[in-house]
Amino acid sequence: MINKTCYCWTCDKFFHHLGIARHRAMHRDRKENCTITYDDCETVTHQFSKRKERQK
Repeated sequence: MINKTCYCWTCDKFFHHLGIARHRAMHRDRKENCTITYDDCETVTHQFSKRKERQK
């Protein structure tokens, strides 16, 4: 049985704790805000839409 203990409220989907970082990065790449509950029951809202582009 795969233990999917993280939850993305934005997508309404459960994720394995090893895959949630890539899922969060997908939201970051799309500049979408997302709210995720991690396996330690901490819920974090990531404000990726407010991030500025890095200048090279």
